[in-house]
Amino acid sequence: MEADGASREGAEPSPSAALSPSRPLSTTERDVWLGFLCTHLQLLRTLDRKLLDSQRIAMSSYEVLLCLAESPEGRVRMKDIASSLLISRSGLTRIVDDLERQGYVAREKCPTDARGMDAVLTAAGRTAYRRARKVHLTNLRKEFLDKLSAEQLQSLSEIWKTLGVDEPGAEV
Repeated sequence: MEADGASREGAEPSPSAALSPSRPLSTTERDVWLGFLCTHLQLLRTLDRKLLDSQRIAMSSYEVLLCLAESPEGRVRMKDIASSLLISRSGLTRIVDDLERQGYVAREKCPTDARGMDAVLTAAGRTAYRRARKVHLTNLRKEFLDKLSAEQLQSLSEIWKTLGVDEPGAEV
C-alpha cells in the first residue's frame, strides 16, 4: 500500500485518502477520463480526415468558417475567433491566411477599433461552409451522436451543464 492510502494506480482509495484532491483515480474515474480523451481525439481525427478528403478543408478551417457563418454579419474580430476556438493568434493567422488564399475569407479593419482586424466570410466562403457543414454533420452523427440513445444524449447535456458548459460555444 502506498502512503496516500491506495495500493496501486487505478485501485479504489482508502477512506483516509478519499478527500485528497491528488488521490489516484479510481478505475471508474480513469475509464471516464481516458474514454473522454480518446473519444474526443478519435472524433476530431475522423472529422478532419473526412473534411480534408471531400472538401479540402481542415477541421480547424471549418471551425473558423463556422464561427463566421454563425455571426450575424459574417464577420468576427480575429482575437475573438482565436479566443473562442482556444488557439493562439498566430495559429489563427495561419488558418485565415489559407482561407484567404482560397477566397473564403477576407480581412478588413475593424470598424469600431482601427487597431483590430476582422475576418469576413466571402460568398465563396459561405458556399464552402455549407458544403463542409453537410460532411461535418453527417460524420458527427455517424461517429458519435447516432451511437447514443436520446437518454444518453440528455445525460451528457446535463453533465456538461454540471461542469459549467451552460451555453454551446461559450468560452471555456
